[in-house]
Amino acid sequence: MRRERWPAALMVVLALLGAAAGGCASSRRSYVTEARLDAGLVVSLDGVGGYNWGPRWLRSGLDEAGVKAALYIYDWSKGPSAMFVGDLVAKDRNHAIAEELAALVVAYAAAKPNRPITLIGHSGGAAVVTWALEALPEKVQVDQAILLAPALAPDYDLSSALRAVKRRMYVMYSYADVGLMAAGTAVFGTMDRHHSVSAGLTGFKVPDSPADRAQYAKVHQVPWTLKLVSTGHLGGHMGWTTTRFARDFIAPILAGRSDPGEPMIQPDALSAGPPKGGTG
Repeated sequence: MRRERWPAALMVVLALLGAAAGGCASSRRSYVTEARLDAGLVVSLDGVGGYNWGPRWLRSGLDEAGVKAALYIYDWSKGPSAMFVGDLVAKDRNHAIAEELAALVVAYAAAKPNRPITLIGHSGGAAVVTWALEALPEKVQVDQAILLAPALAPDYDLSSALRAVKRRMYVMYSYADVGLMAAGTAVFGTMDRHHSVSAGLTGFKVPDSPADRAQYAKVHQVPWTLKLVSTGHLGGHMGWTTTRFARDFIAPILAGRSDPGEPMIQPDALSAGPPKGGTG
């Protein structure tokens, strides 16, 4: 590892992961520099299979939109040689990888305190982001998390993960994503090993007995609609990670200019107790 080329905080990140960020060396120096690390950190994760096409497209879109933070690709998959099933079924490994991601966040927060941190996970990567949030120590939070087509069961309890989110968790899903988020997860299973449709198709629901129902007020769910066609998103699985969608839809969220979706639970409804059926 050529440590002299890396800023201090990134050296910690690389030591934790045991590997460099996605892309070529020149791209890494462009997207992760001392100046960018001083502005904040955005970590993005691909789905199963380890191709990292989506995070690279997303990274380009955020950069085009003028996002100043470091844009880091966390390569968590076993890689294309294992194909997607290997990533889906390796639950223990995936939780261990999520703990490494949590350690990355802790290291960055210690090296660059009070900088904004955003975690973005697509499909299987959204599950890793969720588990990383659950693994964060009590005093460490990210500013926001964005789950794109999450490959988790719709009734997965997000309470523990949400305690590590300071402002907002955005969940983006599409009823048009039938091939992977319905048929695919029904046959091969979700990342939390349920053979059912996933939250990437329907969004999440509040479990009947969540660990902390109040945390769900932080969650904004964003369904795909025809209005998103203007961002280049046609409703499919990869539409959430295209360069144009990242530039026109995700970047304004990071800049604080947009807060799409509606809360799963309205804050003023919390005092009324759980609704019948347990959904928010």
